[in-house]
Amino acid sequence: MNPSALGWVKKFGHILREQKLAFSEDMALFNELKSLGFLYGLNIGIPTFINTEHETSIDERTKINLIYAMYSAYEAHCNSNSCKKSIQKGGDFNAFLDQIIIYYEGLNSVKKTLFEGFLGETKKDEIVARIIDQRVFVEANMIHKAFGNFSLNPYLTIDYLGFKRFLSDPDHYTLALDLIEKKGIVLIQKSIALFNSEKNQLELFRKSMLLKEYTPINSDEFTITEEELQYLVIVSNLNILPYKKEENNLSNYIKFTGELLGVSSQRIHLERSDLETFIEHNKKQIPGLKTMATGEQLYENLTFLVNKLILRNSKRLLKEIKGSQELVRLMTKSTHTDLNAQEKKKIQEQLLDIFKSIPSLAIFILPGGAILLPIFIKLIPKLLPSAFDDNRIP
Repeated sequence: MNPSALGWVKKFGHILREQKLAFSEDMALFNELKSLGFLYGLNIGIPTFINTEHETSIDERTKINLIYAMYSAYEAHCNSNSCKKSIQKGGDFNAFLDQIIIYYEGLNSVKKTLFEGFLGETKKDEIVARIIDQRVFVEANMIHKAFGNFSLNPYLTIDYLGFKRFLSDPDHYTLALDLIEKKGIVLIQKSIALFNSEKNQLELFRKSMLLKEYTPINSDEFTITEEELQYLVIVSNLNILPYKKEENNLSNYIKFTGELLGVSSQRIHLERSDLETFIEHNKKQIPGLKTMATGEQLYENLTFLVNKLILRNSKRLLKEIKGSQELVRLMTKSTHTDLNAQEKKKIQEQLLDIFKSIPSLAIFILPGGAILLPIFIKLIPKLLPSAFDDNRIP
């Protein structure tokens, strides 16, 4: 499965039909999602039954984990309600996609154009893929991604929790979402006030919200589930992670959190310990924990962009590149020796012709796009090895 290519949601449905997955109590799934990093917004893994065509990037893992979480909620709902639409029991995958679409249609954070098919077509898997893409990236386009002006949504657990609410109570699920998001805002605001931290986290949370309208909390209006409560405890710990040495402020914040959520300080400390252990065990896999110079960060972001473009257009690129023996020869040569100026010019000319024939690669022929070409030439043999392996045995 390639989460960066067209049709990945449909492929996910195909994979599900070949699996016999067990769906147990709510907190068992909750803990599985925690181990994958989904609850922390630090997706370092994906479910073991999913095989991908390449090493996944963090945004691809985030997409997979979000749809897996929502699918798991759907199956658990079907099992507990003797639902005939269970995919594990031969039900239609489109019935699950229908529920996702209806769920997001009832929220004011998702662009309405995402629900419209191209030229009247309404392929449900493509609509769901577009929705997930918008939810994973917070107000970003491809240019923003190249220069680091984007954020992955770290609060997608709320999408999953809201979907569970929707399945059990489609008429009132927005009330639960409203309460969860309001409490999340209050927790972040309190951390800013106590630790004098930057307001970026609050801005990110607001951009990630499923319900954009904000009114003061009345906690008596609605109750939240144990799973929702536990997630808010996690959010509270994410807020204070950088300030573990400020003991007085930490004590005040933990007391405030306990009173707001109605939980013990011991429970907050236990969740904090889990978070710190997760980060310590996975620090090499978590982006942002290592520091780098601005130039290194830019190169990493540009590489991320080119990598995504290649994977999204892999089949078309493979066909076009294989159609030019000279291009294959020169790019193969570039993997083990330096090319002269004339050879580099030939590669550039032929690649630009290919980019013109693939609309989604137009960024390479825009002003400034030339800086991406060396990265493309470096990555393409690694990501599409079959085009450059004369000895490949089918």
